[in-house]
Amino acid sequence: MRRLTILALGLAISACNNNNKDNKNSQQQQNAAADSVYYSDIIRPVTDSLEKFPDNPPLYYRRALLLFNTHPELSLKDFEKAAALDTANVEYWAGAGEAALASSNNKKAAELFTRALKGAPEYSYLRYKLATAQVLDKHYQQADSIADILTRSADAKDQAYYLKARIAEDHKDTSATIQHLRMAVSAAGDHPEYEALMELGDLLRAQKNPDGLQYYQLAYRLDSVNAEPIYAYGRFQEDLNKKDAAITAFRKAIISDPGYEAAYMALGDIYRKDGNWKDAYVFYNLAAKAAPTDADAYFNRALCQENLGKKDMALEDYSKASSFRKDFKAAKEAISRLSKK
Repeated sequence: MRRLTILALGLAISACNNNNKDNKNSQQQQNAAADSVYYSDIIRPVTDSLEKFPDNPPLYYRRALLLFNTHPELSLKDFEKAAALDTANVEYWAGAGEAALASSNNKKAAELFTRALKGAPEYSYLRYKLATAQVLDKHYQQADSIADILTRSADAKDQAYYLKARIAEDHKDTSATIQHLRMAVSAAGDHPEYEALMELGDLLRAQKNPDGLQYYQLAYRLDSVNAEPIYAYGRFQEDLNKKDAAITAFRKAIISDPGYEAAYMALGDIYRKDGNWKDAYVFYNLAAKAAPTDADAYFNRALCQENLGKKDMALEDYSKASSFRKDFKAAKEAISRLSKK
């Protein structure tokens, strides 16, 4: 499933026999690294204010928000400090939970969202985030229980089925994953999740179920400047042996994103397979311009040139393909073949 990926941070755990000096040096290094962040240009004004007002929760909260995208582990500390100073503020606990998730500390995230829910027990989003943390921590039964509650809510039914789909996927139950994703998309109405649509398309494509086409189309409507969904739609049409529909889709992908190399390659492949070397060359040439270090683009452009009788140009492109991929056996063989002519 094209799930929301939370990057796992490598946490160095010291062995029990490390001496105090090593631990002290490590702590000093961590403190120095944190100081360099706290006193960076954007963060420093808030840090300076905290030195004057060290018991001000909104200041910790503000700095936590500034740190969240780049240093979630430091953001977590500030959210927790704000929450400790103002235990009734749900936003502080929720922010800490989000930072814990971003730091891959899923167990702690579950604890923090549980604490936030004490202040807002009917807030569906907090329930969803708690269940998300539980899924990531592989506590599927608890997460599924929350998802059952959310299926009866007015504002989070789609999120409930996203959760159930994620659980089904982790259990390698493709049929259930598809079923729950379908229900999630239906419950979301005009605002389905892009990743859910793409995942549905991918799963149904793997089963050669044409229903998958509609989900790629819906994803494209959500973001028509994103070439990925209409390109995937074209690939699916190829799988179904509908060449004309595939060509139309790949051309739409190029209109959406003129730099989308995969669409140029796909069109080149279609014309190459038809023996239409002239049109194939046009698209492989565009692919090489869109991705000037792609060995495949140069190899296929060379293949077209060779079949069009342009030996010298073909040899040059085979050489480029070989230079960009050192183990490109087919390119090396082509160079050897043309060099003998």
